[in-house]
Amino acid sequence: MADEKKQVEFRLIKTEGTVPPPDELIAGNKGAVYTDIVKISASGTFKRGTLLMAGADGYVASTQEGLATATGICILCDDITIGENEFAEVPVYFEGEFNDACVILPFEGEDDDHDTLIEAIREPLRKSKIFLRHIHE
Repeated sequence: MADEKKQVEFRLIKTEGTVPPPDELIAGNKGAVYTDIVKISASGTFKRGTLLMAGADGYVASTQEGLATATGICILCDDITIGENEFAEVPVYFEGEFNDACVILPFEGEDDDHDTLIEAIREPLRKSKIFLRHIHE
């Protein structure tokens, strides 16, 4: 019973409050073209825009090395917190154009340069139909 994971409830439709303003995650004219629901099997707090990859028992936070051979790469649609021995089924983007400055790289450290890391992973993401665009301010 100790190893059994339970599902975290994730509400896709907000029934109270106001609609949050749009952010700049989705870029281009087409935006996100393919979404689906996946199981995140790792505990932690994940923010909208986090880069995920397929793991042995569901999706997990991506690693730079893992992206080169990952069979499933996606971007999280919404914020979620998953506790120990829990999992969540969450909406993700599998294809589309995204603002590279808003994509969260779980493997990025404080001393890392975001733009350099983005350039290093751009090709594996492109092969998965995830296109990162640099949005000029």
